[in-house]
Amino acid sequence: MTMAKPDVKQVDMLTPDQVAQFKRDGYLVLPGALDGDLCRQVRDDMWETLARGLPRMKRDDPSTWGPVSDEESAGLASQRPAIGGEPYLGGKGHRFSIRNGAEKLLLDLAPRACWQIAEQLLGEGSVVWPAGIDESGMTQGPCLLSDDAVGGLVSHMGSNMGYPEKGTFETEQNLPLPPTGPVWLNGQGSRGLYCTLPNSPSPGPDFRGVHSDGACYGRWRVQIAAYTDDLPAASGGFTVWPGSHTRIWDEQWKAFHEGEKHTDSHLAVRKAGGYADPVIQQIKSDTAPVDCHGPAGTVVLWHTKILHMAGQNQSRDIIRQATIYGYLKTLASLSDARALDNRGDDAWRDWSDEVRAAS
Repeated sequence: MTMAKPDVKQVDMLTPDQVAQFKRDGYLVLPGALDGDLCRQVRDDMWETLARGLPRMKRDDPSTWGPVSDEESAGLASQRPAIGGEPYLGGKGHRFSIRNGAEKLLLDLAPRACWQIAEQLLGEGSVVWPAGIDESGMTQGPCLLSDDAVGGLVSHMGSNMGYPEKGTFETEQNLPLPPTGPVWLNGQGSRGLYCTLPNSPSPGPDFRGVHSDGACYGRWRVQIAAYTDDLPAASGGFTVWPGSHTRIWDEQWKAFHEGEKHTDSHLAVRKAGGYADPVIQQIKSDTAPVDCHGPAGTVVLWHTKILHMAGQNQSRDIIRQATIYGYLKTLASLSDARALDNRGDDAWRDWSDEVRAAS
């Protein structure tokens, strides 16, 4: 696909100390790094969307920001587009999402604004450009069709779209997806706007919902979470377990080479890749989580395998608003054979020389 250079203001490149910190901890917080005016536009668009889909939520009245009822959730879910993909606005309980991730505003706000950082970390010319929606109204980009990628296509596009039950484990260079489909799979959009309403329930002492994204094999290496409004501590911020990225990466690859796939749900106990596999349980017991908070425009960079979750929103008058995007390595920079084989235990093989050299 055609590569481009961003025409939006870029977030400053990382210092050597920041690169080393990211490599060590698996995440890095950049407070207030994004364009404030674009953040405001995203907030305005969010409230316009809520005015159409959940009009009982009033922007100037936090007492109306209660959880999405089962009836409201069913009404939103019924609006799935005929061409596939999820409803533009969806939600349940204390969470709602807007599938606007392939639109120019969301792409300019964060994925394109952090482009030079992505290339700094992954290598210049080795990252899939987030072009977004094309002239036909669709998105086109590469996707490694592993079993879990195919599962994601079915769950987000609808079971009637004709996708196979199993993946080919080969990259389709121009996988077409509609704007509200899983456009993060082909690198053309973020996950849209993920929001947590005030007074969300506690995840409990076992941190219910904590996970590591996707499988070890594939093209994702670094992701970003970007806040579009001020987010104080304990308000639903992206929560990470520092240093867990390399531990999970190593254990998942070991299990994969022994024949275990990320989607092997038939196994009573998996060595890696699930919500309750042993390495994740051990990390939860020996590592304290960190709540990543900050002002509007804050970016959290994170290694794609770090253990994480959306934190509990204990506030009474804040809606946690974040967009999440994962940068993909291109097929030219990472062949399918190498994407499916990490023998040698080098967690940083596919990163830039600068990252590999950082101590």
